[in-house]
Amino acid sequence: MKRQKNKTREPKDQTRLAAIEKVFTPEECLQLIAEFTPHLKPALVEADPAQSSTIRKSSAVFVFPNASTNWVFERLGKVIREINDTVYGFDASQFREGFQFTRYEVGEYYGPHLDIGPGKQAERKLSLTVQLSAPEEYSGGELIIYPEFVADKDRGSMTVFPSFMCHDVRPVKTGVRYSLVSWLAGPPFK
Repeated sequence: MKRQKNKTREPKDQTRLAAIEKVFTPEECLQLIAEFTPHLKPALVEADPAQSSTIRKSSAVFVFPNASTNWVFERLGKVIREINDTVYGFDASQFREGFQFTRYEVGEYYGPHLDIGPGKQAERKLSLTVQLSAPEEYSGGELIIYPEFVADKDRGSMTVFPSFMCHDVRPVKTGVRYSLVSWLAGPPFK
């Protein structure tokens, strides 16, 4: 008797984290820091701006595709789509919100939160964080993805995780931490 192949797609582990080294070179990280630092403003929590000061203290600016940033979006898109196809299998393919360039100075932090939420945040499937600072330039400021993953601090490295996972950025103790954050979006989870 001939055995039939299972034609259903293999399920993906949708709780795994991905860490990718050297998505950007040190020179590219410094270029991003220099280009976007002059545009920083106090960061707000989109879901509840009134509570921003108790949940988050940092400076940030949203950046959208244009002639000078297309290369960043192309690089991020290529890497995160490969990860999504290999690891997660989410119905997601677009950066609908651009990316957020963030600076954390001494004492600044982002408390425990999810990246998914109401409105446009319901479309977030995968969160990504790129480390732009070198690890020796600051202490503290760890990106923690619960229950216990500590993201790599190497300059140019990217950490990817499902947007429904709780995470935080611990207070910076010395120096300055720069990062680039974005979300691969698609239809809301069902």
